[in-house]
Amino acid sequence: MRRVLLATALLSAIPLIAAVRLTYTTTPGGPGVSIFWAPSAFPLPYRVDRRVVSLVPGGEAAIGTAFAAWSSVPQTSVSFKSLGVADGVKPGPDGVNSVTICDGLFSGQGAIAMTTNWHNDDGSIREADIMIDPNIGTSGYSVQQAIEHEIGHLLGLDHSPVLTSVMYPYVGKEGMAALDSDDKTAIASLYPRDSSFATGTIKGRVTGNDGAIFGAQVVALNEHGEPIATSLSDPNGDFVLQSLPQGSYRIYAEPLDGPVDPRNLTGVWHEAKSTSFPTKFVAGAPVFVEGGRVYGNLTVNASGAPVTLNPKWIGTAPADRADFTLMSMPAFVRPGQTFSLAIGGDGFTSGMTQFEVLNPAVQRTSDFHYASNFLYATFRVSPDAKDGSSVILVTSGNDSATLTGALRVETGTTPPRTRSVRK
Repeated sequence: MRRVLLATALLSAIPLIAAVRLTYTTTPGGPGVSIFWAPSAFPLPYRVDRRVVSLVPGGEAAIGTAFAAWSSVPQTSVSFKSLGVADGVKPGPDGVNSVTICDGLFSGQGAIAMTTNWHNDDGSIREADIMIDPNIGTSGYSVQQAIEHEIGHLLGLDHSPVLTSVMYPYVGKEGMAALDSDDKTAIASLYPRDSSFATGTIKGRVTGNDGAIFGAQVVALNEHGEPIATSLSDPNGDFVLQSLPQGSYRIYAEPLDGPVDPRNLTGVWHEAKSTSFPTKFVAGAPVFVEGGRVYGNLTVNASGAPVTLNPKWIGTAPADRADFTLMSMPAFVRPGQTFSLAIGGDGFTSGMTQFEVLNPAVQRTSDFHYASNFLYATFRVSPDAKDGSSVILVTSGNDSATLTGALRVETGTTPPRTRSVRK
């Protein structure tokens, strides 16, 4: 959670921005302002409380690795400078960015970690403090990933509705392997390195039965079924997807109706509405994006009857078995693996509801089997499948809905994930 010490109100307009950036109003009724670090602030200095070091397997080096995950994104200018470890580091506007323990005013917030940003009226950040709940050390959750998530907030990112994103508002006990594509694109859009990384931009609008839709998630899906970049539509329904590598993209919009909804966001995005509409793709051929070019006037028409179809949970089991644990956490599979995949949620109808993984390397090999509020089938991952997250598209009659980033292909082991809230 990011705590910004100013009054917030519903904005009259939000500047077009990619990804989900921390956006607030600095004057009552004024425009939304996205917060950021000025280029001169880098490398960002930070100091770590010794009590946090004792909570993290690997100590100070592991915390440094969490910061390096963001600064090592090739397309970004982000950099950090460690001021070392000290005793008694306290959160608060003292001119020092810190990683410390939640205590005093900031304790008892019901989250394993949180971040406070202090910024000026123009959105430029003066200081940010990351606070870790001391109980995380015995909780079994990934402290390093929690810190990595909070560093995203420190840099100015809000939560992401992409399940495999580090900025997804829940953390697993095993953590994620690395930043997801959505994380990398978001930070590159916010702090681009230089013009040598030629990327493209897509702009458009999401409309529904009552006109513009505020708070629709818009996704750029590449040829491998990977969600490369996301954005939220503003009160006028406008969206922008920036820092897209050259390639072909299908664009779709989905409602913020869970697992992440506006309650998981802050500032002006918290005021968005969970408008009910089916997942809709931009009509026509995929958009081929070239570096340095802007593609505009795309329209996602989400008009139609409200839908009850709403996938929320996913689970895997060994092939031809059905002992699933369904959670709103991503599932992880390996190249060459055969497995059972289950999707659950609201509005599922036996014999009618189906789903597919929008990754050509993940193919269904059995019929669907139905339970009360979920269905499952056997899938196989191609041995040459590349690492990356995938979108799952669920259909039932004329209704459609997606779980963005619900399945990730990665090499190595695939430990079970459980979740805990983080802010």
